[in-house]
Amino acid sequence: MKIDVHGHTLFHEAVGKAGKWGPEYKKGDDGRWRLIVGPYTTLLPKQPEGVPFDPFEDMKKNWDPSGIVKKLEAAGVDKAALTISPLFYFYWAEPEIAIPFSQLHNDLMARDARRYSDRLFFLATLPMQDPAAAVAEAKRAAGLGAKGVNLGTDDFGGKNLDDMAYWPLYETLQSLDLPIFIHPYPSPMATGKPDNYNMSWVMGYIHQESVAFASMTLGGVFDDFPNLKVYVTHGGGTIPYQLGRVETARITEAPGVRCKRSVYEYTKNFYFDILVHDLKPRKFLVDMWGADNLVVGSNRGGWDWADGFKMLDELNLPSDQHEKIQWKNAARLFHLDDVLAKQAA
Repeated sequence: MKIDVHGHTLFHEAVGKAGKWGPEYKKGDDGRWRLIVGPYTTLLPKQPEGVPFDPFEDMKKNWDPSGIVKKLEAAGVDKAALTISPLFYFYWAEPEIAIPFSQLHNDLMARDARRYSDRLFFLATLPMQDPAAAVAEAKRAAGLGAKGVNLGTDDFGGKNLDDMAYWPLYETLQSLDLPIFIHPYPSPMATGKPDNYNMSWVMGYIHQESVAFASMTLGGVFDDFPNLKVYVTHGGGTIPYQLGRVETARITEAPGVRCKRSVYEYTKNFYFDILVHDLKPRKFLVDMWGADNLVVGSNRGGWDWADGFKMLDELNLPSDQHEKIQWKNAARLFHLDDVLAKQAA
């Protein structure tokens, strides 16, 4: 059994459904296609000379769930998570745009998770700039079959994950036993500032993931919600390597620290994937975090996509640890009852 919990989908039905923010596709004078979200532009991969490119056909082939399922089957992956692209979180947009856009995406993901229930499950997006609307959408999405919620790392209209405005959301998620999937979004989204080298992706994401962990632990989230579970992408950012630094902030009583226990005691609430591209730090990740709280997440179809199961094989772990990371941890974290029942049969 193989479960991949990190991958994104784009729906052609959502293009142009966010008012002034788009999203839309445009071809530049240089012949390159661009995805435009408000003032933010990202270049699509360059096409080989003479090969025609239609962004909508590309979406249907590579990003639409029907195309994703074909790729999963070809790769021998049994089940995978659906989340929206972080370019479409729209935390910076007006609530009257962001709320219906979130609802649209959750409806589309729910539709295809039902259609391909043997292969896909979905994690709902929430309009985090409006905490009350986020709670309402989390409840609605749970009724649609969501197995968790997909949140960014910080700056939800000026709020962060340690803002007590989100305590009602955490209470809701804990009561529904819905885990959080944390994934960053490009920091220049709202401003359209140049992003040379896609640096907000390459290094910014790692920083943002670390900030999310530190904010939630130092902010006391898990003192009030001890059963809340959080999965952080890309190996947990720098946290496995700098956890002691976060703990030092607690020990020295840095301004605003609310947590009541050592930061090390909250690690059981966190799951990281093994999408760490070098083998040596990946081995350290397993040693530091433990096989019980790691999963496979490949960023399926993304710019740094890598075969997470090959990465797991390279670790040469004992079979029981290998099996936990390959599927057992994910099946339990996201309550994939069909998988657990199938494996128990």
